[in-house]
Formats: sequence, C-alpha cells, structure tokens
Amino acid sequence: MDDKYLKYNALELAQDDEFILWARGKSLKLSREWESWLAQHPEKQEVVEEARLIARSLIIREAPVAQERIERVWRKIDTASEETPASAIIVPRPRAYRWLAYAAAAVLAALVAFFFLRPGDAVTIQTSYGQIAGHVLPDGSKVQLNAGTTIRYRKDEWQDSRLVSLEGEAFFEVEKGKPFIVKTPKGEVKVLGTSFNIKTFEGRFDVKCYTGRVQVSADGNQETLTAGQEAEWAGSGWQRATFETLNGPDWQKGSFEYHSAPLREVFADMERQFDIKIEAPDSILSRTYTGAYERNALDSALYRVCWPMNLKASREGDEVAIRPAGIPGE
Repeated sequence: MDDKYLKYNALELAQDDEFILWARGKSLKLSREWESWLAQHPEKQEVVEEARLIARSLIIREAPVAQERIERVWRKIDTASEETPASAIIVPRPRAYRWLAYAAAAVLAALVAFFFLRPGDAVTIQTSYGQIAGHVLPDGSKVQLNAGTTIRYRKDEWQDSRLVSLEGEAFFEVEKGKPFIVKTPKGEVKVLGTSFNIKTFEGRFDVKCYTGRVQVSADGNQETLTAGQEAEWAGSGWQRATFETLNGPDWQKGSFEYHSAPLREVFADMERQFDIKIEAPDSILSRTYTGAYERNALDSALYRVCWPMNLKASREGDEVAIRPAGIPGE
C-alpha cells in the first residue's frame, strides 16, 4: 500500500479510484490490502470510514461534460445500476446527528448575528458566512436570513412604513396590514400579506412567491407573482418560471439543489454556507452543474459537486482548490 494515504483526508480518499473499488466491495485483493493497511494504521480508521460513506453513497446525476469518465468508472466499479436509483441525491446521515447539527447552527447563528438597536435608530441584522438566523419584525412578520445576508429597517417608522432593505437572501412571512416593501440593490418587492423568498447574491434579483401575491419591479418593469411563480431580473426584463411551494426554500433545510447552474454560483453558495474560500480557474467556473448537496458535511458537499464534473478538490484548512481530475486509467 502506498504511504500517500497517510496524508489523505476523507475527501481525497473518496476520490481515489482504488479506494472506490474497495469501498464498493468489488476487489478481493484490494480488500485484503486495505484491511492490512488499517491494521497497521488504526489512527486512520475514522477517516477511512467517512471516506467509505462518501464513496458508497454517491449517486451520479446527468452531467454530459463528464459522461465519458462516469461510464468508464462505473464499468470499472460495476455497481451503479444494481445499488441505487439514478434520482437519489442525498448522502445518508443519521437523523439524530442531522438535527443536532441544525440546532447547533441555529444557536450559533443567534449568537453571531449582529443586532444594533436603539430607540429611534435603524435596526441592522447581519449574518456571517456559515450561519443563518431568524428575526421577528415589529408587526410580527418573520424573516429568516441566509448566510452572508443583511437587512435594515427603522423601528420608529414601522407603523407608518413597513420598509426593509435587503442584501443577500432571505425568506419573509408577512402579516397582513399596510404595504410591505423590500428594497434590494436591483429593485423592490411589494406585498400586503404573503410569504416569499428574495435572492440578491452575485448581482442577482430573484423572487419566489410561496403564498399570496407579490409585486416585483426593476428599472420601471413590474410583474405580479402568485403562489408557485418565480421571476428573475435579466437586466432588461423579467424571466418567469414556476416551482413547487410545498416545503419552503431548500436553503432553510440545509439542502442546495441546482439545475444547469454555473459552478461560479454553486461555489459561491458553498463559500457562504461553509465559511470557506474556493479557488478555481474561469474555465471551471463557467461550466454548469446539475445536482445537489447538503450543508451537514463540507467534504461530502465538495465530492458531490466535483466528482461527476471530473474535478478534484484539494482542501487545506478553510481554503479549497478545484482542478481538473483527468480520466482514470490514462
């Protein structure tokens, strides 16, 4: 066995082709070698078990740019069609640990969010990278802030003007009453009583209406959305779409799903959720990704995005470098 594995973390192990073969239980020779290696290095048991979970749970979604690699590796592993359905996207994790993680994150978010509140002054609420936080507005309306988000409003003027400024992403549940307005760098949203999500990261202005009715406007262009409708500002007009409203925004549940999204956007979301810095060349950032990851484990999230795209992630502390992985066997 190569001593290089002594320096590997779980993510790096899970991307090794020989390790994948062993984790899938398809090589008796490798099984003996890895068992012998673990007997010699018991301190690596935890890392190896985590890597096995990642490697054995990965399900490939459609990714045309990596199809040749996927087919070759699956032929080598010879398990894809037998073990798992192609539509599954979640890496299993014990439910108890997941809820503990979410609870801890919520407590931490409440501690690190910044509240500046003095009578007659503006209220500013800001979340750091890696945290989400909830806040109740003066009229009982609720807002949940995604990581790296800021909202501002004036408590002393709230009775006359329900006005909130937003930078980042937030989900609002608005009590009925006077018009409720959210201003963003690209435009504004106006409602009476409803629930909706606004995303403004990376210069975007995307609004999803979950209940009721909202009015969105940018550069003099207005659109009205009802439940299940979405509008994204494209610079010169609105692009509309529909979506399922049953479960609320995925980010509230720690899940992030993408459909033909630029990797630049995917990695920017990862940076906010895990409080890390990702470096990748423009040739990679411009590619599109379809798939999903959860916020419960960074290594697993990186693997689920990079592996089907024929990419390799190298992590040192809170810095991650993304590079082409090459085609196994060449």
